[in-house]
Amino acid sequence: MRRGVTLVELIVVLGLLGVLSAMAFPRVAGWLDWIAVDRATGEVASFYQTARYAAIYRDERVRLELGEDSLRAVFEGVTDSVFLRWRGPARYAVRFTASRATIRIGPTGLGFGAANTKLVLRRGAVAESLTTSRLGRLKRWP
Repeated sequence: MRRGVTLVELIVVLGLLGVLSAMAFPRVAGWLDWIAVDRATGEVASFYQTARYAAIYRDERVRLELGEDSLRAVFEGVTDSVFLRWRGPARYAVRFTASRATIRIGPTGLGFGAANTKLVLRRGAVAESLTTSRLGRLKRWP
């Protein structure tokens, strides 16, 4: 009685695995893009809300500086004070564009010059956008 597999059987199985993997790769790549964009969008939204609540809590004006590599929040006063600094969406290989790179939030949480600011995060064929309102709210668009 013979145990094991022949070389031909091994080559056939490996060939089938290769074909199945090649068929599944585009779908997996799309999922990876979606996961990266979703995570980056969630982080930008969290950053915005954190800075907005800090402006309300401290009763001070806040300036948000949004970039692909970094997100910064600064209390504006006699001397500016950076109180929040996060890494940008680029760490997930997500491209980031903003209609305005600087947003100001007042002590009441209302935006100054931030109405309809559109933030777009994109990787591959997947894109999401965030829009600010003049009331300081943030809406997420899939």
